[in-house]
Amino acid sequence: MLRPSILVAPGPFKECLSSFEVSEAMLIGIKEIMPDANIILRPLSDGGSGIARILSQVTGGGLQKTRVKGPTGDIIESYFGFLGDGKTAIIESASAAGLSLIPKDKRNPLLTSTFGVGQLIAEAVEQGAEKVIVGCGDSGTNDCGIGCAAALGVKFFCDESPKFLDFPTGSDLNKIIRIDAKDAMRRFANVNFVVACNLTSILCGKEGTSKIYAPQKGATPEQVEILHLGVQNFVDLVFKEHHVDLSFVPGAGGAGGLAASLYTFFRARLLYSIDVLDQYVQLDQYLSQVNLVLTGEGRIDDRTATGKVACGVALKAKKYGLPVVVIVGSIAQDHEDIFYNGIDAVESISDGPISLEESMTNASDLIQRATMRVMRFIYKIPIR
Repeated sequence: MLRPSILVAPGPFKECLSSFEVSEAMLIGIKEIMPDANIILRPLSDGGSGIARILSQVTGGGLQKTRVKGPTGDIIESYFGFLGDGKTAIIESASAAGLSLIPKDKRNPLLTSTFGVGQLIAEAVEQGAEKVIVGCGDSGTNDCGIGCAAALGVKFFCDESPKFLDFPTGSDLNKIIRIDAKDAMRRFANVNFVVACNLTSILCGKEGTSKIYAPQKGATPEQVEILHLGVQNFVDLVFKEHHVDLSFVPGAGGAGGLAASLYTFFRARLLYSIDVLDQYVQLDQYLSQVNLVLTGEGRIDDRTATGKVACGVALKAKKYGLPVVVIVGSIAQDHEDIFYNGIDAVESISDGPISLEESMTNASDLIQRATMRVMRFIYKIPIR
């Protein structure tokens, strides 16, 4: 039998395992069945958790710890990265505004802010960053990035007084009537901003970020409507004062609209996360060496084919005619689009009736066993 050569390139299992941990679990599963397999581990991110570690690691850079305001205003430990060139910073929005930072009983995107993300950006620029990549994903916020913008010096006013919001949250989107961004725009005029996001995420309409993602962040149906109206108020105000129509800008809904403020006030370019990563990871160099690709997601559903890691990797793999299997925590009924976007097969980590809590607690072992099943099937190895 030809020695298998396998690229392991999963995303994270959200609020459970990082993509590095998922990769390690898959590695163990492969080795259990095919000890002699040649395995390349390349953990990935869809712009959320892990992107700073991945990009700093592959470029020979590093991470820096710091303290910022978290999504609920408490001071938290956070971090950002510098790439190997020493001039490009990578900001992981999830490290300052992530859903995982908010206790489950306190999740309410009306009350959360991206302020800490702006603090990370400001510190990176102060340390000499000329280019800033902001990963938008896994956020617990829906503030259209006004928190981040406020931390960078943009002033948001709720009345005609000179007092501006010092920690804007999602609930303030309905209240702001005036924006002063002049000083902030001058301050960061020479910084090149890139946002790694999902370009199918937009601000307005029935597919708007509040409608699609706010429920995942703890919003009730009533709160979703309040946020949706607040986003529309922000969009209208930006159009009035900056002559930019954000309504359906591809990617502007990333991280609850964080991408929108970066685009409006700091001229950020919005790009697919997998394409931003691939500029540095260069998946082609690995895909040309292997004969199988294993990827992974916490959940496969109708959003997977719209910029998530699994389909992003799979579409690149198809240029080389490679089979792609995705190992997942759960499978939604509306997942069929993935088979038109490079995925050949899906394997759930559940090997019997199991609760979500059990699945998350034992995810690493379950991923190992799922990987073993995939390897046995593909290479027809009998159970020993």
